[in-house]
Amino acid sequence: MALEKLFSPFSIGTLKINNRIVMPPMATSYATPEGFVSDRQIAYYVERARGGVGYITVEHTGILQQGKASPNMLMITTDEHASHLNALVEAVHDAGGKIVVQLNHAGRQTFSKVTGSPIVGPSPIPVFPTMETPLELSVSEIEEIIGAFVAAAERVKDAGADGVELHMAHGYLICSFLSPFSNKREDHYGGDISGRSLFALEVVRSIRHRIGSDFPVICRLSGDEYVEGGLNIEDTKQIAKLLQKEGADALHISACTAASNFLNHPPYYVEEGVFVHLAEAVKSEVNIPVIAVGRIRNAAMADQIIRDEKADLVSMGRALIADPHLPIKTKKDQLGEIIPCISCNKCVQTMRKDYLRCSVNPETGNESRFRFSKADQSKQVWIVGAGPGGLKAAEIAALRGHQVTVFEKNNQTGGRMRLGANPPGKAVYNEFLDYLESRVKALGVTLEIGREFTTDMLDPETPVSVIVATGALPQLPDWKGVKESNALSVDHVLIEGAEIGQKVLVVGGGGSGAEVADYLSDRGKEVTLVEMLEIIATDLVNHLQHYLGQRLKEKGVTILTSTRVLELGKGYAMVEDASGVRKLNGFDTIVLALGSTPNDNIYRRLEGKVSDLYLIGDAIEPREIVDAVYEAEEVASKI
Repeated sequence: MALEKLFSPFSIGTLKINNRIVMPPMATSYATPEGFVSDRQIAYYVERARGGVGYITVEHTGILQQGKASPNMLMITTDEHASHLNALVEAVHDAGGKIVVQLNHAGRQTFSKVTGSPIVGPSPIPVFPTMETPLELSVSEIEEIIGAFVAAAERVKDAGADGVELHMAHGYLICSFLSPFSNKREDHYGGDISGRSLFALEVVRSIRHRIGSDFPVICRLSGDEYVEGGLNIEDTKQIAKLLQKEGADALHISACTAASNFLNHPPYYVEEGVFVHLAEAVKSEVNIPVIAVGRIRNAAMADQIIRDEKADLVSMGRALIADPHLPIKTKKDQLGEIIPCISCNKCVQTMRKDYLRCSVNPETGNESRFRFSKADQSKQVWIVGAGPGGLKAAEIAALRGHQVTVFEKNNQTGGRMRLGANPPGKAVYNEFLDYLESRVKALGVTLEIGREFTTDMLDPETPVSVIVATGALPQLPDWKGVKESNALSVDHVLIEGAEIGQKVLVVGGGGSGAEVADYLSDRGKEVTLVEMLEIIATDLVNHLQHYLGQRLKEKGVTILTSTRVLELGKGYAMVEDASGVRKLNGFDTIVLALGSTPNDNIYRRLEGKVSDLYLIGDAIEPREIVDAVYEAEEVASKI
């Protein structure tokens, strides 16, 4: 694949790169509680450098404790922080990469329990969704923060980095001054575009004065905040011209703020390249390089964006989390070996809870842990189940030199994940399953598709290692009338060709129930969704929850929350809500979406018969893709 534009050299000031692919700043929570770079963080970034990205932007790095965004945020408030940062910079350089560090003050979008002091902002406006009210910064306090940005930029330069990026997007401090949504000041730091831009311009001007003109300064902006009364693209075009005049070397155009964070990391319900038009609009107004971002998953799209002169460079964030070697694989025309990002946003959810993990790549954040080598002895490895866990285990075992056979009783690989790809927007899941199937075939794995594993296949004279990845089964309740209701499971509904009546009751409004309601309503069914909690799809990442709820509402799905099912029957359900017990009836089909139970029967039958026996994924406990593939790689790395 040529992709001449994408793989052509480029320069941002003195930063010279050999292709136009940018790794944008993405928080990992891999730093220490004190904000120092960790060995895990270094390994994570070094792997992306080895993968051939044009340059890496290190995740947002705090300039003051007052502006710390999360407990494990990377910080650069002291010379000791800079010393640790230098270790990261040198490691990336040694791996052949270029590295830019993003600086940030979270401002009003953090928590006093994280900073240890009151949160601050341009105006005392409560912050969604926490509704914590920031203190309004005085002019002298603003000047102190400008000084902190300058000191941090100087430390970044002294640490040997190739440039610095200033976070002026996503509702953080500088962005909150730029935006009429959060800046209601009446002094010279508020009012019109000129006043609201003053803080940002003073930061750039002061940094330029301190570090000189030969160190690249990139500014990241929200092209549109997607909130009423917030920044829009016309505002951003004016701000872009002011920043260019002040000495910015490039502009990185993102979007959103905390109040619109459902779109900040666009999931699979959102079209690819969703923010590219914002970069294109800014590019039409300035003469400095512009970087586009927004669910850009493949290099072909990235190349086309540059060919169409919508941007000069393209950020591919989650795609590089999924596969750090995407650039070099693309350049070598190894497209079938690229691990596809499925836009599920598990990376975002896990980072907010603990630390960043990836649904499709267990090695993300575990680059040192999973540095496996060939096994000392080649063994026969049998894997029961060809879902994502079973296929991942087969891939790793084969890479380590084992002779691998996978048994799958169904007529296709993928397990329940293949069914889960059927609801609207989720076809991207098939890309990952197809990748895994292609990989194991290329590695010489024997796929016994349509062949159910039985214990009589075991030969006492030929020892094998067995990994059981049989997944989970739909869970059925013990309610009165379940059998008489002829209720179907989610699995039955998602099988193409299943007979479903016109009026459908879906019992269980978790993620799978809500997705089934989406699936059925897309097929013209009249759907009622019943959930005992106050909100549906609480087990999904908030971005998915938002869009799924929006889709169901737009299609007229009846959603009954805080409603508990007591009994089922033919075409009806007895339920209880705040008004008491009542009967819902007139349904042609009832669907049960009440979770899953481990399918570990084969494992139990093998205990005592196989000395080297492992159980992984949902067969242990029903969870998510990220858990299945992690356990698969962990187990296969040990055999």
